[in-house]
Amino acid sequence: MGLTYLPRWTFVAFIFSAIALFALVGIFGLISSILIYSIFLIIFRRVRKDLREDSNSSAGVIFSPVNGRVVKIVKNTEHSFFGKSYTSILIQVPFWKGLGLFFPVTSEIQDVKTSFESCPDHLVKFKLASGLEVGFSVGLNILRLVPQIVVLPGDRGKQKMNFGYLPFGGSVKVYIPSSLEVLINENDEVVAGQGILAGIPSDIEENLI
Repeated sequence: MGLTYLPRWTFVAFIFSAIALFALVGIFGLISSILIYSIFLIIFRRVRKDLREDSNSSAGVIFSPVNGRVVKIVKNTEHSFFGKSYTSILIQVPFWKGLGLFFPVTSEIQDVKTSFESCPDHLVKFKLASGLEVGFSVGLNILRLVPQIVVLPGDRGKQKMNFGYLPFGGSVKVYIPSSLEVLINENDEVVAGQGILAGIPSDIEENLI
């Protein structure tokens, strides 16, 4: 369904449950089922992003891939999948905010892993045309629900393009090369496709092309 991340079968299940509740308890059952389904629609709503790129505002910028709050920033860290010399940005995504996952930069999917050795997280590696790589890590949320990621290695996407969602929220880590300047602080609120995590200086882009 275009307006929600919920699969189509949930709508069919809602129709049958609404009919059953209406038959059992009357109009109260029907209203209750509508309210419950409406809450799920709000939680799993699909937020559309404007994919038109503004060269003045988005060139050389890495956006937040999720809605949430920056919990922790760790510089000069490493990861067994992404490599060394990264800055990790931990973002907490509440269940009541938009749950979509969006491309932080216009890039190609370099690799995707559902788990890596001792790391149970789902991992996505984005590769920019300049050669820079940005990492994305997301684990199970408090309900132990698996994130839904719908990209494969070789897929390409524009900045702000949707590539999955987090059922009932969770936390994600974005790994940015240490050579880039982080433009966000801990406890800052970020909006997917609007909150700027880091900038890519033009001299770095030129050296890597």
